[in-house]
Amino acid sequence: MLNVIIADDHPIFRAGIRTTLTDALGEATIREAGDMTALRARLDDAAADLLLLDVFFPGLEPEADVKGLRRAYPPMAILMVSMLTERSAVERLLRAGANGFIGKSAPPDSLARGLKEVMAGDRPVYMPAPGRGRRATSGDNPVAALPRRQLQILRFICLGLSNKEIAAELDLSISTVRHHVSALLHRLNVANRASAASYGVAQGVLASTEHAEDG
Repeated sequence: MLNVIIADDHPIFRAGIRTTLTDALGEATIREAGDMTALRARLDDAAADLLLLDVFFPGLEPEADVKGLRRAYPPMAILMVSMLTERSAVERLLRAGANGFIGKSAPPDSLARGLKEVMAGDRPVYMPAPGRGRRATSGDNPVAALPRRQLQILRFICLGLSNKEIAAELDLSISTVRHHVSALLHRLNVANRASAASYGVAQGVLASTEHAEDG
């Protein structure tokens, strides 16, 4: 059984990665860390086969710490999962010892593919094409293409609200909210709410305070 550590300071994103990891790699022992102190404690407790590490992780000095982790834990695969968009910086992380990189704004199925590839010994790099990401057009960003009501609901999912709570916020029936959530998951090509939340956070939906109603 794989021993995996997810090192990210955002609990919703950790939940999304946990679901994707289980779907992609099967049964695994999964531990989580929200900062470098917790990560070092997890590594001291037990060896890990795979570390999923955010570049912007509290307490992390990316290149120096990746080098240190590589020296200290040679067999462990290190997969960087981050909003970083500078290819030159990603290449430096790979030279420092990372085994791969998955951009948080890359397509939703990239993480699953990257997990399989890195555990097979490959060095996956999945980054959005130039111009993609938070400012992308509806043609290349599924979040930008969402109807306004579904975007509202995605924001609430990212905040951890249940269908009942979303229904109360938007003055909708629970069945209507369920319908929108189902359509939302289909549009984003994700399997569940946790994956939708992690993708929405990566795409910056919480950065906007707009809560416009459907016209």
